[in-house]
Amino acid sequence: MNKYTQTDQRIHYLAQILAKAGRTYVEKKDDDSHNNLGFVPAKNWLETHWIKSPKGKIKLVLRITDFCMLWLDETEEAFQVVSTVLKTQLEVENQLKKGIKEAGLNLDGFSDPMHFEIPEYTFLNQPFQMINRHNLDEWTQWRTLANEACEKVMHILDAEVPIRIWPHHFDTGIYVQVSEKLGIGFGLAMEDDMAGAPYFYMSGYPDQGSLDYSNVTELESGRWEVTNGFKGAILPLTEIEKTNDELDRFIHICIDWYRNK
Repeated sequence: MNKYTQTDQRIHYLAQILAKAGRTYVEKKDDDSHNNLGFVPAKNWLETHWIKSPKGKIKLVLRITDFCMLWLDETEEAFQVVSTVLKTQLEVENQLKKGIKEAGLNLDGFSDPMHFEIPEYTFLNQPFQMINRHNLDEWTQWRTLANEACEKVMHILDAEVPIRIWPHHFDTGIYVQVSEKLGIGFGLAMEDDMAGAPYFYMSGYPDQGSLDYSNVTELESGRWEVTNGFKGAILPLTEIEKTNDELDRFIHICIDWYRNK
């Protein structure tokens, strides 16, 4: 898991450039969702929302296979490709401004800091380094599984919501309003001190008050966590295989418990 976490952190850092594009050019939403990103396994890239420009719709993507940033037009043809390897964040942003100008957008604010801070990784402000293929493949496999798990949760709950990666905490997640009284959040989070490893999570958000976690259903894998910052169930990646069996049971047990609240 250490290699996966290291890859996660480096892609998290790179993704801040995409978040800046969303922050600057996508129509603003109260919940900050204009900043969030999509992961497209078939393309193996992270992408912003579509951006309206004088030249038509465009979006910025980070191609995971070679760590290139691409400005794409509405047919998904690249009109600028910028390698991030051995360049600082500022150097990459400055090169991407050529594509912004070409699309007829204003450069003002694009390189401004985000309104949140990410962890102070040891490599911050250093030139981006390429990651070996094995580690990139592992990252892709887990994030693809996260998308598939979100789809499974939506299927069980008979819901259709966007699966997005939030650039602040860099979790792949969904939020489903199960009823007028309860919403459920589910996703894959980065490693943190609470879990000690990357982990799947599920948490309930009642319309009023808080949920009583004193009578939770026992989990076959994972555990319930009730802390000041989080209340719900977590399943560290170290406890599951990529066969999905443990994850499937985790999803079903947690959803059944929340539905009965």
